Amino acid sequence: MNDKPSWQSSHFDEQDNDPLAGFANIMDVMLVFALGLMLALVAQSQELRAHLSIEPEPGQKTEVTTGSELVNAPESLNQALSGQANGMESLGQVYKDPKTGKLILISTD
Repeated sequence: MNDKPSWQSSHFDEQDNDPLAGFANIMDVMLVFALGLMLALVAQSQELRAHLSIEPEPGQKTEVTTGSELVNAPESLNQALSGQANGMESLGQVYKDPKTGKLILISTD
């Protein structure tokens, strides 16, 4: 039987001490620290930034010679955006000129 009165007994007195519980917490802290260190090194690496930057080479740029400027959106596009159309037919690819803001439609025909 327990020698201590109920007000002096502790819930922790009845449990066994686990010597590896503290070690597991230290391992968690070490893993979080290592992950933070790796992320900091990757974020500051100039060599990785140079490899990950996307810049087209001079030979990769192509000039578009065919196509027509899309001044107003077609009625079928307006219907599809408002939910009135059943489906759309692809007429080509639309590109936006970043300098002028004009839309250029390149038809697939």
